[in-house]
Amino acid sequence: MPTVNFKINSKNYSVDCGAGQEEQILSIASQIDARERSLSSMFGEVDSETLLLMVCILTFGDLMKSKNKVATLEKDLLTLKNDSVDQNDIVETISKLTLKIKDISKNLLSDNPNCDIDNVESIIDFNR
Repeated sequence: MPTVNFKINSKNYSVDCGAGQEEQILSIASQIDARERSLSSMFGEVDSETLLLMVCILTFGDLMKSKNKVATLEKDLLTLKNDSVDQNDIVETISKLTLKIKDISKNLLSDNPNCDIDNVESIIDFNR
């Protein structure tokens, strides 16, 4: 079992981990160290237990916010999936509307003998 060595707030730590987890642990340790240093600079001398507790509280607060955001996004995605219309239905509806527009155009333009109905049909033919 591999052992990972790192520093947090100038203190050395060693943690055993599963094979392949070394980089992840080093990354997490680096983030904890950065957060501890930030808090230490804000509050001055604070004992390491209190500092670590503050890091945990802030980190879990961030985690809870992220979980809530993911839950909201998942709910929104599910709503979108349930509300979505099949693309074939959309194409069929557009085709029907195109035919209706052609029929209306023919009726309207038949009253005007100077208008070229074939030209108008080619203009509104969305399928070409």
